[in-house]
Amino acid sequence: MTSGLAFSAVASRYAPRCGTSAYRPAGFLGAAAEARRLGYYAMMSDIACEYGIPTGLFDAMIIRESGYQAAIYSPRNAFGLTQLMPDTAEGLGVNRYDIEQNLRGGARYLRQQLDRFGQVHLALAAYNAGPGRVRNGVLPRIGETQAYVDNVLSNWQRLAGLARTATVQPADMQPAGRPKMRIGRTASISTF
Repeated sequence: MTSGLAFSAVASRYAPRCGTSAYRPAGFLGAAAEARRLGYYAMMSDIACEYGIPTGLFDAMIIRESGYQAAIYSPRNAFGLTQLMPDTAEGLGVNRYDIEQNLRGGARYLRQQLDRFGQVHLALAAYNAGPGRVRNGVLPRIGETQAYVDNVLSNWQRLAGLARTATVQPADMQPAGRPKMRIGRTASISTF
């Protein structure tokens, strides 16, 4: 489901229940990162809601992508809060150097991956490594991508204050020294 119509239908389904979620300090960021997060939180929350993305998930993704540094480049030339690559931003029709458009582009791209793969961990892997690398419902065996998914899901769990497991990687793909975790789905798109 990556067509514009399917995307619009999904986004509009969530908009009526939207409202800016209340800001709470993350509790695990440094003072400078937390101050940046506070400055963008209302905009981030509104945009996440518009696209039917849980605010905590989008927040956790931005924490991992940029640490809420709006003018940061990655070594691979991704830019901004949501670390959009030039071709991705162009394909989404957004100016990745504009903060609001960067957030909207990142939210739209994540929403496309959620619609395409139907599971949060796979959508995050596609956001990080590219959708072509996620095959047959399996995370790519790329250490950076596996660590990315684990980090975003862990931060989402921490932001939500949940006691349940959020990581859904197969047990044989867990980082060394981590306890084996239950395999399953953390959420389906219909439960957002």
